[in-house]
Amino acid sequence: MDEANVASAPGKILWLGGYSVLEPGNISMVTTVDAKVTVTARRLPGNSVILDAPQLMMKAEGSLSDSGGLLVNVEKPLLLLKACVGTAASYLAAMGYKPTGMHLVTKNDSPFSYSVDSGKIVKSGLGSSAALSVASIASVFKAHGAAPEKEVVHKLAQISHSLATGKVGSGFDIAAASYGSILYSRYSPELLKGLPSEPSGDEIASLAGRRWDYSIEPFALPRGFGIAFANFTGESMITTQGIGSVASFKKSDPERYWELIKGMERANRDSIEALRRIRKGEEGAEALFTKAFDEGRLLSKELGILSKTPIEPDDCTALIDESRKHGALVSKLPGAGGKDSIAGISASSGNLETLKSFWKHRSGLDFIEIREDPKGLTL
Repeated sequence: MDEANVASAPGKILWLGGYSVLEPGNISMVTTVDAKVTVTARRLPGNSVILDAPQLMMKAEGSLSDSGGLLVNVEKPLLLLKACVGTAASYLAAMGYKPTGMHLVTKNDSPFSYSVDSGKIVKSGLGSSAALSVASIASVFKAHGAAPEKEVVHKLAQISHSLATGKVGSGFDIAAASYGSILYSRYSPELLKGLPSEPSGDEIASLAGRRWDYSIEPFALPRGFGIAFANFTGESMITTQGIGSVASFKKSDPERYWELIKGMERANRDSIEALRRIRKGEEGAEALFTKAFDEGRLLSKELGILSKTPIEPDDCTALIDESRKHGALVSKLPGAGGKDSIAGISASSGNLETLKSFWKHRSGLDFIEIREDPKGLTL
């Protein structure tokens, strides 16, 4: 059997930049965690391809063309994997590599999903799709004997995710899966909007070879800080629905929308500056961080009220306030908000254990044990 070509990419928590990061130039802060999606690719003779997701109990078999095009019929949960493998193989073919047969196997660490009362398995909101995009493309590179340079893998993952979903997101989750804990500002969405639904390898290579206008800066939490994470066990807001409602509000009341977005951006940048001061040991910096973080969070809540989107429902605000009394320096509903998950940052190990215990014993929450791991793509 051919040697295993293994790549892993991490899950993430978006602390700063929910909704505001959708606007180019605005900052976000995302930390990566020790939960990984791992993809193993083994070469097969000829041009046959097997996409294997044992945890989903799904497998699909197809073939690669000489130009790297992937010919395979898949069920919806495997569409992203298909797009990533096809995009990577087409790029490599355009760069002079001969497409090879492959057997790809995916594996998600347990924190990416949890079970509810009915026994149904639910995603935990840690970004398994973004991690899969990055890990699968890197493993395809390795199987072809190509060096998986992070910049190229990152861009191909952004392209693949857009092709699979038909949408152009901010890309913060894919950037984090590639680079680890970062500060991130998005690329211009026009970069991907002009791409055909079935691009050629040359078109993919040309786009990946261009300079994209995102910004990425490594940025882990200060030493001694820890994170806690839990899922709500009831119904959660669907991210795309929340973004759609906010987009409608932007059209109906652009002046108020931009007022809120600019306020969130100021608060986010103040939060980041306060974290830098905490690193330097400056007195009073923690209080500055808490103040700025909560200012941004409450502006996001107001955006939800005005757009009729449950970004931070009142009962969640009460839970966040309680969490602050039980060890959290700050806490929020991360990412797009809604009753999907809650995350908290504690400034010491003792406070972190207090927060974890509080959430573990809180009804309606399913606590998930993770910690920050600031590394991105691992080969």
